[in-house]
Amino acid sequence: MLFSASEGVFYDPAHEASYREAGNWPSDLIAVTAEVFEQYGRAGAAVGKRLSSGRDGQPCWIDIEPESPETRRDGAINWIDATADRIRAADRSVGQYLDAEYQIVAEALVAYRNDPDGEVPEAVQSYADAEGLTVKAAAEQIAEAAARAVELLQTVRRVRLAGKAAVRDATDDADMLEVAQPYINELEALAKPAEPAEL
Repeated sequence: MLFSASEGVFYDPAHEASYREAGNWPSDLIAVTAEVFEQYGRAGAAVGKRLSSGRDGQPCWIDIEPESPETRRDGAINWIDATADRIRAADRSVGQYLDAEYQIVAEALVAYRNDPDGEVPEAVQSYADAEGLTVKAAAEQIAEAAARAVELLQTVRRVRLAGKAAVRDATDDADMLEVAQPYINELEALAKPAEPAEL
């Protein structure tokens, strides 16, 4: 077998033509014994080790550099943020301009509540028509759905901020993902299995 120090890969010389045709035949290949190939090409690396090469170009195991505490912290914080984003998004249907549409409905609800005897806002009326409800019942359902959405957002924010603070406050030798896990679990528990209401 042949070994490329620059690629950190073993090559079978029987397939040289195919490698060359594909433009994947390194110029630094050296021959290795069957024993060396067995030790480094077939056997898996020990925990904390990775395949590299020595000054002579022969394969060898080297220590994997541990990630810095900052890198591990960033990874745990990104995990919390991504989970929070997913939970927030799951509370609403996916669609272009949907946030703006929900804002219009919220503003229509305020307008209706401020003047219930005046002209019914189109966003409230269209929901009442679609669901076969009275305007008052439609407004109540919209208000309930809006309150649930606000409560969810506030809870997600509280858990997200608490989790990120816990990760930032953890000691450098802590398992940052383990510190984040309870907050991930709490966020996951907020996920709703049911389809969100279309308002």
